[in-house]
Amino acid sequence: MSIPSLETILDRDLAEKIIGRSVEVFPQDGILFRQGDWGDSLYIVKSGEVALKIKAGDKEVHIRAGQGSLLGLPAIIRNETYTMTAKARWGAEIFRLSSDAFNNLIDTEPRMQQAALGVFAGEVRTVRQALSDLALGSEVQSAPSVKD
Repeated sequence: MSIPSLETILDRDLAEKIIGRSVEVFPQDGILFRQGDWGDSLYIVKSGEVALKIKAGDKEVHIRAGQGSLLGLPAIIRNETYTMTAKARWGAEIFRLSSDAFNNLIDTEPRMQQAALGVFAGEVRTVRQALSDLALGSEVQSAPSVKD
């Protein structure tokens, strides 16, 4: 399963404005955030891929997030902890947007409000399906990244 892409929801100009800022290159298996950590930032995958893992008791759900994916959105919108762990893969380039910077962007860019809601809704659908598969005992596999 994969997380919806910001680039599929935003128009190109706004996507470039957001993603065009400075990025961090994470090493293989570099941790962006851990499940249970306080949600203080939104992460946007500029390139590469991020592996997401949700632990529920002794079971795990694995999801892949590719280029343009927004990660951590529910945590910063609701001012809560992250509900999954995110690890960079293949030298992923990640843009980190602080909670304050995200809120400023929401206030100054009306298009960002709709884009954030669209990504959030897609993320909820993806995670619900993964949890449903897990509850049914299906082995959850990672799907191709958004850009595949």
